[in-house]
Amino acid sequence: MGLTLIMAVLFVVSLFLGSVHIPVTAIFAPDKLAQIDQHILFESRFPRAIVALFGGSALALAGLFMQTLFRNPLAGPSVLGITSGASLAVAVLTLGVTASIISQYQIALAAVIGAFAVLLIILAVAKKFFDVTAVLIVGLMLSFFTSAIVSLLQSFASADAIKTFVFWGFGSFSGVSLADIYIFILPIIFVLILSPFFIKPLNALLLGEMHAGSMGINIKSLRIKIMMATGILAGVVTAFCGPVAFLGLASPHIARFVFKSVDHRIILPATILLGGILALVCDIIARLPGSDYAIPLNTVCAFMGAPVVIYLIVAGRKKKFLL
Repeated sequence: MGLTLIMAVLFVVSLFLGSVHIPVTAIFAPDKLAQIDQHILFESRFPRAIVALFGGSALALAGLFMQTLFRNPLAGPSVLGITSGASLAVAVLTLGVTASIISQYQIALAAVIGAFAVLLIILAVAKKFFDVTAVLIVGLMLSFFTSAIVSLLQSFASADAIKTFVFWGFGSFSGVSLADIYIFILPIIFVLILSPFFIKPLNALLLGEMHAGSMGINIKSLRIKIMMATGILAGVVTAFCGPVAFLGLASPHIARFVFKSVDHRIILPATILLGGILALVCDIIARLPGSDYAIPLNTVCAFMGAPVVIYLIVAGRKKKFLL
């Protein structure tokens, strides 16, 4: 209840903070100046806040899935190479053609194709290998491989093309318009609705795959379902927002530390809410309210996320609230 209230307050705050001050009274005022404020509020800030809320929640849930599946506290949404696959597809698009003719939707489509191409490879590997470590290694190697190709493309690209790719890599929650926001949130809502069905299997995985198997859980099937859910969450967010870092890694740790539990009946909903809260906080800070400038979203996420994760890992190990 407390996290829901905090999230609601931050959502409202995010609507009224930015480079342009908008008074609450502007929502109902009929004059032309108020209409400009209303346009900024409903056409720019409202969809941005919605994207931050759902994007943060999606990355947080994906991070929880990965940390539990691999039993690794440093696992995040990018551990399967899905983010790298999206980055490679966007790099091929932006670095291979004239940057000025590329639309935001073309970039999003390219990122989705790249993310799910890598996901299909990972799923094929998961079907053949029972050892989850092999899947993790393949995901990491795919990340290194795609990063090498991206670096090669950058070395031959024009300055304008590199600029387009770099700006996409900064991450942003402002890339989805109000008219198209349903394309972004519907896949995320679908996975969020199904997420409670993962609670019991995830709790079983905490004791190891052999124990989970002895409880009648089909480990290979569960692994594929978790990877598909993670692929949808991370792929959609990366496509529309860029490779947003640290939210998926930090949120599950904060949830375990705050609630002093690893039980997914508690941690799963808490992680989803904390992901939305952290995303809203990072987005508000990135806007530099009252200033005409903004800073990259990933810069804020790194400044906030890295120290928090370090502290929580050290403190959590002592109190045994980590995997």
